[in-house]
Amino acid sequence: MATKKNDSAKKAGGAVAKKAASGKTASNKTASTGVKEKSLTELVSALAETTGITKAKAKEVLDAHAELLISELKATGSVQLAGIGKLKLGQRAERQGRNPSTGEAITIKASKTVKFSGGKRFKDSFQ
Repeated sequence: MATKKNDSAKKAGGAVAKKAASGKTASNKTASTGVKEKSLTELVSALAETTGITKAKAKEVLDAHAELLISELKATGSVQLAGIGKLKLGQRAERQGRNPSTGEAITIKASKTVKFSGGKRFKDSFQ
């Protein structure tokens, strides 16, 4: 029985080692630093602590900010975030691609995307 536990631990460890060797990381970790991204709950808590408002109010602020950015992008196509950067609505043209499993040629339809350009203060803070 003890050997079964050890075998499954080895298999699990092997899977982790294989994943690390292949360069695949969890989606909530950044590749360059390995630091976990903040979840919405953690972001709300940090905002509430920094500003001295309640977590419920902080969540309201974040939700309202997101809705405001979305509506402004839809209306004008760009939003200037003072001291941070600019969000712009962009277009991706229809293009040809390949199904990685079968190698079959496929058409990837046109889509809209949001592009971010960092402002000077924002970029300089990472130098």
